[in-house]
Amino acid sequence: MEHGIFRDALIFLAVAVLVAPLCHRLRISPVLGYLLAGSAVGPAGLGLMSEQEGARDLAELGIVFLLFMIGLELSWDRLRVIRHFIFGLGTAQVLVTGAAAAAIMRAVGMDFAGAGVVGMALAFSSTAFVLQILSERGELSGQVGRLAVAVLILQDLAVVPLLVTIPQLSGHGFSFSWAELLALAKSVAALVVIFLVARLALRPLFHVVSSTRQPEVLVAAALLAVVGTGFATEAVGLSLSLGAFLAGVMLASSEYRHQIEADLQPVRGLLMGLFFLTVGMTVDPVKVLANLPHIAAGVGMLVVVKTFVLTLLALAFRFPLATSLHLGLLLAQGGEFAFVVLARAGQHNLIGGTEIELLTSVVALSMAATPALALAGEWVVRQRRMADGRAAAPDGAAKDMADHVIIVGFGRVGQIVAGLLREQGIPYIAIDRDPRLVVRLRDAGHADMVFYGDIRKVEVLKAVGAARARAVVLTIDTGSSREKLVPRLRANFPELRILVRARDRRQAKGLEQSGATAVVPEILEGSLQLAGLTLRHLGLPPDDVQALLEEYRRGDYARLSLTLERE
Repeated sequence: MEHGIFRDALIFLAVAVLVAPLCHRLRISPVLGYLLAGSAVGPAGLGLMSEQEGARDLAELGIVFLLFMIGLELSWDRLRVIRHFIFGLGTAQVLVTGAAAAAIMRAVGMDFAGAGVVGMALAFSSTAFVLQILSERGELSGQVGRLAVAVLILQDLAVVPLLVTIPQLSGHGFSFSWAELLALAKSVAALVVIFLVARLALRPLFHVVSSTRQPEVLVAAALLAVVGTGFATEAVGLSLSLGAFLAGVMLASSEYRHQIEADLQPVRGLLMGLFFLTVGMTVDPVKVLANLPHIAAGVGMLVVVKTFVLTLLALAFRFPLATSLHLGLLLAQGGEFAFVVLARAGQHNLIGGTEIELLTSVVALSMAATPALALAGEWVVRQRRMADGRAAAPDGAAKDMADHVIIVGFGRVGQIVAGLLREQGIPYIAIDRDPRLVVRLRDAGHADMVFYGDIRKVEVLKAVGAARARAVVLTIDTGSSREKLVPRLRANFPELRILVRARDRRQAKGLEQSGATAVVPEILEGSLQLAGLTLRHLGLPPDDVQALLEEYRRGDYARLSLTLERE
């Protein structure tokens, strides 16, 4: 028996086990880790994995599951809202970017037909990379997320006519037969039928399946919906991923959405990892190094042109500059469908083998740069938001406030602290780095003293009156941010009381040594409260229980921390 596929599976699982924790520790996207690992273990690297057809098919399933999960995030009603951006901004982006890239290809000596195909191929962005990043950061429902999804949907739809057109360009001239027009019309009609059948059948199917109360049957039904709808669209000449996306959209407004998402998340994660690994395997490190100046120039030009075009188009659609630039950077890379288009063009002799290798490396490396490009776009938005936050607070209630409390981080913990302060008539100002949360709370009228601000910038705290405040409460749950912010606060505001939320006693001691006035280790305090509740329910007098809890607190939780100290 041939064990190649099993060896590849073993290596992939080993890579997944190593890459994910390492990327988490280094605080980089696992996408980049899988790309680098694929290049290292692939045929052009150490040769540990082969580019087998089975592995590529599994990798394609990763995209299918990703599109299904994204569909679950985007109900039909939400898609209806962004339809103008799909056919307006999306169409404009593909045509303008494709024309610009084709002009560059013509300038470097490529013939008209080949330049046109390459230009359109480079106009596509990476659906897998971009949606993965947006999903990880919870930005799919934000303004930039909605715009990116709209553009990506149109790009995926544009692949179909492009693949139909490529064989025509390889002849003596372009012609489009009535048979091909009829085939295209049949594909559109079939898509409508699939959409209607999925809309009518999927929800009743899940209702019947869920009544069995057997989780494995629900998972099987979800897999059937994903793969079945995907194969239906592929059978009529469309892509697997488009069908999976439609299935997700149909189930997005159903009551089964969250359970399906939870059940398929591990499967989707593994298959997406395999997809990124196989993309990395297409990059030959030796050839990349040999052609590094040309490839680097190609990647730079691709990113600059796409960012410039998308930014201008978004501005033309009357979006703010920061949002437009963020969108342009987010979609500036090449896409996975470029590999399909370039391979098809090579089969019809529109592009030479050397050109395909060079362009494939450019696309793959631009995809690898996606996390950095996304961070750059976020930085632009943060700078804009932070500038707005710094300007707003001093001109508002914070300008003359004194003896107030500053709450840094206004999630659930921050809102509870604010509620108690408000009940006692103590003034406060809250700062949070999530602009969506700030806008939502201010619009809802629940927090009229909430401002956007980058908590890592002491200048923001100065703007909200930290020099005149009674205390600052750090409710943020990111340990590194707390550890960096506490010593800066102590150095700039020596008299300020700094009250901090910590994870455990060890972290609390570090924060106290950095200058925190008091630290609450939430795990230990939560455990202490639970133990006290247990003792009261077992019949111990409430006063005795309270005295016992205070004794533990006076002892700095030391008796509760023995297990943690051994770690």
